[in-house]
Amino acid sequence: MGMGRVLNATVSSALVLGLAVAGCGSSSSTSSSTQAGRTSHASSSQQTGTGADTTATSSRSKEHVPTVTIKVSSPAYRGAGAIHVRYTCDGADASLPLQWSTIPKGIAELVLFVTDFNEKPQGGETFFSWAVAGLHPTLRGLAGGTLPAGAIVGRNSFGQSRYSVCPPKGGGVHHFLVVLYALPHSVSAQPGFAANALLKTVTHAAEYSGLSGFAYKRG
Repeated sequence: MGMGRVLNATVSSALVLGLAVAGCGSSSSTSSSTQAGRTSHASSSQQTGTGADTTATSSRSKEHVPTVTIKVSSPAYRGAGAIHVRYTCDGADASLPLQWSTIPKGIAELVLFVTDFNEKPQGGETFFSWAVAGLHPTLRGLAGGTLPAGAIVGRNSFGQSRYSVCPPKGGGVHHFLVVLYALPHSVSAQPGFAANALLKTVTHAAEYSGLSGFAYKRG
């Protein structure tokens, strides 16, 4: 299977299982089990009456997932293909250029994350290559290697307040997710914010999201 097809499958799985928007660091097997449990519970609720239905509805309301309506892409990779070396630590490690579709009305702030789907930090949290808050909803993308005024950069999983795509050498192909969240109110993030904490906040607050992805393998 080609690299693009592998990443497309990864992105699809992330959407279905909620890995890209949950921000809880769960493994795919755990997410799959949780999803199966929810399906079983919903089926049981329908058979046992109104009381169980109310419980199921209450449970679902606590697990808010933003509607995926924003199309995200980049000239640095085609579809879900390999990213250009310039945007990795084997090149300039410049932040990748991005474009996205029109943001729905009523949005106050955009927040962007780039995560390494294959890298699993100690403690099971998400591995961040980039985390940016404070993006204005009128933006339609980002230029490569730069950020607009007002953008607030958080700490990535390398402990740096910057962008860096740098998987381990000899570790095979790594698949990266680019996730954009559209929030109805500002999260008031501070420079150097903790990416995992903010991801959990915006996942529950965001009304809409967009998802894209790319791959990279170091020699």
